Amino acid sequence: MNILNRGQIVIFPTKNFEAWAMEHSKEELYYSEKPEPSVYLIEEEFWEDELVLEKYRKKIIKRECAEICVDEDQWPKIKNNEQFRHYFQAHLGIMVVDLLDSDLTLEELDL
Repeated sequence: MNILNRGQIVIFPTKNFEAWAMEHSKEELYYSEKPEPSVYLIEEEFWEDELVLEKYRKKIIKRECAEICVDEDQWPKIKNNEQFRHYFQAHLGIMVVDLLDSDLTLEELDL
C-alpha cells in the first residue's frame, strides 16, 4: 500500500448532465441511481477548492463531454464553477492511497 503524491477531484454527473448525454449520444446510455464517478488526480496540496476547480474545469468538461459527443459545438456551455455544478458534483481531497502492490501504468489520452 502506497500513498501517492496527488490529490483528487471526484466527479459525479448530475441529472442535468445525464439528460444532456441522453440527447447527444449515438449509443444507448445507461445511468443507474448511482452513476460511476470519474477521478482526476491533481496536486497533492491545495487550499482553495474553488480555485482548483477553476484551474481544471475545462479539462474535466472536455474529458466528460468527449465520452458522449465528439462535436464540441454540442457540448454544454460552461463558463464558471456555478454552471459546472449544474452538470457535475465535484468532491476534492488531498490523499490518494494505492491499495495494490503492482506498478501503476500510464496511458496518454488524445483530447
